[in-house]
Amino acid sequence: MDNEQIARIKAYIHIINPTLQIEGNNLLTFCIEEVGDRVQLYLNSDTIPTKIERILANIVNTGLKKCLKEIEISSEGTNAVDQAISGISDNGQSISYANEVTKYFTTASDEELFTGFGSLLSRYRRVKVVYPKINEDQNS
Repeated sequence: MDNEQIARIKAYIHIINPTLQIEGNNLLTFCIEEVGDRVQLYLNSDTIPTKIERILANIVNTGLKKCLKEIEISSEGTNAVDQAISGISDNGQSISYANEVTKYFTTASDEELFTGFGSLLSRYRRVKVVYPKINEDQNS
């Protein structure tokens, strides 16, 4: 994804969710790039068509709202709004934290991430043709 495409997706997200801080939000940029990479793999394509940018904005917005709501519910009464414990070391007495939003976008399955949008994206999937090497030599 190029910077222009990311900027257009951010603009669409701002239309959908005007309360979300867009400028200087590295987490939002990460989420857009992560979803873009996942969509490229899902579509078996090196590029993302312009027609899909609004769909990507909806996917990112839905995922962000879901994660932020879960974080809000799980962290009631705590100051660590967007963090969770990801590892504990006993002898070293260290606790490491991970960002829940980042964790969601990197570990969610395609079905979960593309909830409601899988059927729209499937129209743009490209078929990967696999054939034996022996056919390559015969067709030359």
